[in-house]
Amino acid sequence: MWAKLLLLFFVFSFLFKTDHSFDQDLGRHLKLGEIIWQTKSVPTTNLFSYTNPDFPFINTHWLFEILVYAVGLQPLLLIKIIIFLFSVWLILKIVPKENTVLLLPIGFIFLHVLRERTELRPEIFSFLFTASTYYILEKYLKKPTKLIYLLPIIQLLWINTHIYFFVGLVLQAIFLRSHIGCGKLKILCLVFILSVLFSLLNPNGLAGFLYPFNVTKNYGYTIVENQTIFLLESISFANPNFLFAKLSIGIASLFALLALIKRKFEIKNILLVTFGIVLSLMNVRSLPYLAFLTLPATLQNPGVVRKRTIFTISIVITATLLLIESYLYLNGDYYKYKDSNDQPTLKLISSSKGAMDFVLKNNLPQPIFNNFDIGSYIIYRGYPKYQVFVDGRPEAYPKEFFTQTYIPSQSDYFKFKDLDKQYKFKSIIFSHTDQTPWGKSFLSSVLKDKEWKTVYIDDFMIVLALQDVPLEAIDLSKLKAADFKFVSHRSYLNLGLFLFTSGFKESAETFITRSLQLFPQSLLGNALFGVNVSSKFFW
Repeated sequence: MWAKLLLLFFVFSFLFKTDHSFDQDLGRHLKLGEIIWQTKSVPTTNLFSYTNPDFPFINTHWLFEILVYAVGLQPLLLIKIIIFLFSVWLILKIVPKENTVLLLPIGFIFLHVLRERTELRPEIFSFLFTASTYYILEKYLKKPTKLIYLLPIIQLLWINTHIYFFVGLVLQAIFLRSHIGCGKLKILCLVFILSVLFSLLNPNGLAGFLYPFNVTKNYGYTIVENQTIFLLESISFANPNFLFAKLSIGIASLFALLALIKRKFEIKNILLVTFGIVLSLMNVRSLPYLAFLTLPATLQNPGVVRKRTIFTISIVITATLLLIESYLYLNGDYYKYKDSNDQPTLKLISSSKGAMDFVLKNNLPQPIFNNFDIGSYIIYRGYPKYQVFVDGRPEAYPKEFFTQTYIPSQSDYFKFKDLDKQYKFKSIIFSHTDQTPWGKSFLSSVLKDKEWKTVYIDDFMIVLALQDVPLEAIDLSKLKAADFKFVSHRSYLNLGLFLFTSGFKESAETFITRSLQLFPQSLLGNALFGVNVSSKFFW
């Protein structure tokens, strides 16, 4: 019991931090929840974009959207933590008592992958439904229980909450396949058929049921969460969670191999291990399924494990590391040394809030040109007054819109000028932390365009307007850190990095220096300071 409680405490320690869901899709979910609540119908088109307002869109998150709108954000931050902890608890309960000697050291490694997806997203309910389905199936096979009849209801909720509802059906299919000839097979078949039928009860019927197989067919834009670990590493995308994912896959594969060699295994556990690994290798958004699918099956594969001195030593070492790491999360040092904006507090943060406050207060003219990352928040704060050029849903736009319009117009500034003739942009709202080559290229070019002036800037956003808009222009070459009151050293770094890459090195130096005053040990801050000083000396 104490090992499970330690692991739950560890998960809580990295969940108890600022939530940046507004920098993802939460804003759009809130606005859609409001629309669905008021109209009593689920929109079937893009709705929010003036470029593609009538493009058909299948919404697999509408139940989550109603929930976040009706319940409110602060309570949902607490609910998110409860859902995570309860899901992990169910998974830990699946592990047989005779194998708990391995639970702490192996569970500690596997549960690190949950750090990859801690925001308030619809997928947290997929974690809950996965753990619940897995737990109910295991419990039913040990001792018949009426809980088995909850599975179709879970599927009904799942398909209307998150696109990963197919995981529940695969789980049931695995238990069916591994228990052919079992006396419980008829009930398992009945429940599976009912779960499939209940999955058809969604606003899009069969199209909604088949959507997981079709959603990426129209993707014209590559997003990080849909890429594999190995692809991201090949382009120098650093993420400490990838190491733990690889370790988890290695441990799971080794245990499965040993079980096969010894011929002491259940086909169910081999299939579950394989399913979790396959999902995690498909994309990084699926890494948590190493914990929710692969971990319990991995710990069941060895069979009964006898207590040995080496296991006792590993438990003591793991418990010590777990407590130290949890302490670093809860006192905030982990985030400082990672040069992260996270803080150990339960609060929703929106990096776009200041910019949208400015836009709404000054009634900036339309149409606006914005980048992919911030469309969701603009929708939340601006719709219906402001419609976006694009938002963070590749599936809600024609593939050609991204490949022939969005990306080319930023990669080649002459194409943006041609696009400007078509739409006659009046304002530009952009996140200067955009890491795409086209985003960086666009900002570099538009800052040199005399038709546009910078009217707002902070640690995440920049807003530009046409010269004839009656707002004071900001001279980036004279920007000073003393004019800003950021809490985190990372905020000063963000702005300093943007100014440095944009050629405003003297301004950048004041922000980098202020960042190092707040946190002298910052690796990124010291690196930037050194590069900035050396570049000035060289030139």
